[in-house]
Amino acid sequence: MGGRPPGTHPREEGRAVRGAVCAVGESRSGKEREKPLQWFNILAPLTIGVGFGRVYTTGHAPGPPEPEPPMRIHLPALAAALVVLSALPAAEPDSIPIPPRIVQLDMSHSTFGKVALALSEAARIPFTFPEASTAQPCEAPFASGRPFWEALELVADQTGNRIVLHDGGRKIALADRGKSREVSSIRGPFRVVAERVTARNLLDDGVTIYEVLLNVHWEPRFPVFRIDAEPSVTKAADDRGVALTGSGGKAKSHPAGAAAHAATVRLSGLTRESRKIATLDGYFTVTASAKMLSFRFPDLTAKTPVTLPSQETVTPVLKRFTKDENTWEAELELTYPPTVPVFESFESWTTENRARLVSPEGKSFTPEGHATSTTGPKVSATYYFKEDPAKGLVNPTAKGWALVYDAPTTPIEFSVPFELKDIPLP
Repeated sequence: MGGRPPGTHPREEGRAVRGAVCAVGESRSGKEREKPLQWFNILAPLTIGVGFGRVYTTGHAPGPPEPEPPMRIHLPALAAALVVLSALPAAEPDSIPIPPRIVQLDMSHSTFGKVALALSEAARIPFTFPEASTAQPCEAPFASGRPFWEALELVADQTGNRIVLHDGGRKIALADRGKSREVSSIRGPFRVVAERVTARNLLDDGVTIYEVLLNVHWEPRFPVFRIDAEPSVTKAADDRGVALTGSGGKAKSHPAGAAAHAATVRLSGLTRESRKIATLDGYFTVTASAKMLSFRFPDLTAKTPVTLPSQETVTPVLKRFTKDENTWEAELELTYPPTVPVFESFESWTTENRARLVSPEGKSFTPEGHATSTTGPKVSATYYFKEDPAKGLVNPTAKGWALVYDAPTTPIEFSVPFELKDIPLP
């Protein structure tokens, strides 16, 4: 083992190296990170060195193409090579596929009130703040761009405030920090905060465990359909370097209509000599959509079915728009790509779907009820709109009326890592 030996050369992604199939990893910051290489003699005379950022092979870079001799495979040696490669450390989770809102501001010698308003407008995410802090000096040195949560934390720190969530995370506010201590981790549009640590003495078992309450929340502009009820803990240690054992499970939570989730991590291994949790690393597995789409059917007298152009690989169809006594029924169908993750029968990824009738004057009318079902990548839904002459809903097939249907992009499943440092203990 050791560094790269003479006569080897890195193989970047997309550049072929004869005699080996290689992969390139990235650090969590997205940059290559070097680590001491591990060298394996797999099939003489081939040697492969595996590092985090690059894979090296012995020999020289390939020259012009040459006629290839017939391939001969030595099966026992190939099997041994596969065993070695499968024993290598797993790659770190891919980057989060939903990017954060980026704030680009450059405000020097300004006030908190002006910076807060500008930040909210730049991110297109509203939040409230204390009126008493409006005139406080504040700066926003974000000319090169900062993710929303990072920018909001920096502004809050300058003015002695902290981030507070309301309405299940749908509403964001800044409030006076007081004596509170924040320990947070930001990854893309997600933020994980350690909110509380509780010690529990389990007399029956003769052990003491510590419970860390985490709050994971995300920018309230996209839907999350399910998330781990408890995160997977990958590393935990106290201030003395003593390794801690963390709980974990496979249960899922379904934060329908919310933009936050509370989870408890149970840690064992802490003692009276422990002063703090120096490191608590882990990840949540999340299923979410990057954004909501809006489909508009502008002519409700058109012959059905009516198919609109696809958006983000999602195809909408208005199968019928009919009247049953004094109720108008809109039957819709959405077709998604076959990559939709598998959901259990009790789970749903249509909780944020919305339909509304819009009058020529722009007034919206919501349905009195609906029925929605999913079969693989297809969503079928029927919405019921009751006539209401007093409010103006009489004949939606008249000129100028439209049916608008909001639905998410294709759901995706991914990991949200977090790294929490120096959590105080009671």
